[in-house]
Amino acid sequence: MSGVLIVEPESISATAVSSGTGAANLLTRSPREVWVASSTAAQTIDIDLGIARPIDSFFLGATNADAAASWTISKATGLGAGLTAIKAAGAMRAADSMGPPHHAFHRLAEPVTSRYFRLSLAQGGADPLYVGRLIVGLAFEQWREFGGGRQPVDTGSRQSQSDGGFGTSDGVVKALFNWTFGDLTNTEINRLWGISARLGLRKPCVVVEDADLAEGQNEAIHYGVFARFQSYERREADWGRWVFSHEEWR
Repeated sequence: MSGVLIVEPESISATAVSSGTGAANLLTRSPREVWVASSTAAQTIDIDLGIARPIDSFFLGATNADAAASWTISKATGLGAGLTAIKAAGAMRAADSMGPPHHAFHRLAEPVTSRYFRLSLAQGGADPLYVGRLIVGLAFEQWREFGGGRQPVDTGSRQSQSDGGFGTSDGVVKALFNWTFGDLTNTEINRLWGISARLGLRKPCVVVEDADLAEGQNEAIHYGVFARFQSYERREADWGRWVFSHEEWR
């Protein structure tokens, strides 16, 4: 089993899409603000990070990707120029996704350092593709201890009535994921401290429960914010543990 992944979003200087409306929404925090392709034809998203950075993780969140949808990832020498594939064409989303929304996530075997990247997307279905969030970054990975897990959170409300029934108002059901990193080195604690300090409880990131899962992968990919912070604990002079909690943004 691989470790839990935390992907802190890298700053993106510019994006260019092949068609559609709302391209700026790819970089807004709310996944409800979407880019919508103009047709079901193949699409591209070009990414300019401003400077070359090591990247290993790519995330398209809150999509309506069809079960047949596929994507390819390339590094580039310019915005849409000098393309070299770094991920061969493959399914955008898990076949057993309970969405929509569906998430597309891929982590490279090794980081690739580049300023420019391209995502080539093929929807394959009857409806034009839409995407609510684009994130690229360098994942932090560490195994988690036994215990913890995923908890449903219902944002609607329920009020007991005198006749034995309930008055309800609709919301959504999303996930709160709790886990504990164990055997953290001082270097790993320092990196997690930096991630926590930069994101706080307001700025979103991607958390993946286990990148090696064969089933339920979509539900194990979480876009959202840290729900609360606890103190890290020293167990020995050179290692410690830290409890984290992350709540989805729907």
